[in-house]
Amino acid sequence: MTFQDYREQISIIAVAESIGYKVDLQKGRAVLEFKHPDGDTVLIDPAKKLYFNRNGTNDRGDLIEFVKHRLNRFNVSYQNDINGINKVLQLYANEPQRFKLDYIPPQPKAFDSSRYQVASPSVFKLHYLIQERGLDPEIIKRFLPFINLVTDTEKIKGRPYENIGFPLTRPGNNEVVGWDLRNYGFKGVAPGSDRRNGMWIADFVGTPVRTRNVFFGENPIDLMSFYQLNKHRLDVDNAAFVSFGGGIAKSQLQGALQHWAGVKIHTAFDNDYQGKMYDIAMAVQASGKAITLPQKKDDSLLFQVDGNSFELPVAKISLAAFEKASGIRSGVTVHKALGENKGISFKDFNDIIHPKNSPQVSKIAAIRY
Repeated sequence: MTFQDYREQISIIAVAESIGYKVDLQKGRAVLEFKHPDGDTVLIDPAKKLYFNRNGTNDRGDLIEFVKHRLNRFNVSYQNDINGINKVLQLYANEPQRFKLDYIPPQPKAFDSSRYQVASPSVFKLHYLIQERGLDPEIIKRFLPFINLVTDTEKIKGRPYENIGFPLTRPGNNEVVGWDLRNYGFKGVAPGSDRRNGMWIADFVGTPVRTRNVFFGENPIDLMSFYQLNKHRLDVDNAAFVSFGGGIAKSQLQGALQHWAGVKIHTAFDNDYQGKMYDIAMAVQASGKAITLPQKKDDSLLFQVDGNSFELPVAKISLAAFEKASGIRSGVTVHKALGENKGISFKDFNDIIHPKNSPQVSKIAAIRY
């Protein structure tokens, strides 16, 4: 995983609380003050994912800087700062995180669609997806109606830059409620985007009544990569592709499954712990069962579904194992990124076609449960 992956997946607050920092809600709820028993005090902005120390030093920045300045608080040995940061964050990336929701994050700034200039791109204009991400021009052409070029007119430093924009909408509603933005060296979300209800939707059918299959993923590029690898056996004219944007809110699941009720569900989430938990979340929501957040117990997870409890080893988490233990039969089909050689696995489907890996990989095998 890269530092950017860690920034996106791991909360500074979760790391701070895990090493003893406590929030003082009387000091404010927009920017939160956390204090360690030894007196160290930091202020964390949950919306911006940044922190700073009140002592006026250079102890400020994002998740990476927070860990770097506190490596001595973690039980890891390391050769240098970079090695230490990676060792620490791997622990959080590989383990389920328990977020303490005893504070209310500030409401994000409302999404203002008028600040963005939107244009329809040509395949040539989307060269980042071809050169940097390994997508075929024909695949991009297929998804072209669901991609835009977006310029933020409120950028005051330098010339406003045109980025690739994947529009976020609600199922059954064409109103754009945000943008998932990509470009060379840049990955972001438009300020104020509704990430609780909005999602990128490439709907090749137009009506849920005639839709046969819906493929859910973590980001648009992963789903387009999945289609590129499986295009000869996918009936895209009767399918919709839906990206939740790297994290899944319950309201997103509910909105999508209500809109495509009765349609065959597929998941193409990442081939890691979090992606497998997303598979389970999708299956539980599809089945209508009641489930509480799993509890971590040493090397296993304790699940409670409809009043029944069972444990699964973290290392063997999968939808198949979950359904076998719980008795749930959701009908969800899971696809994971595996190479032609059974000993090779990839984090996501774009990893398979990515220019850095493409010489080593020729085709995909999809696991089905």
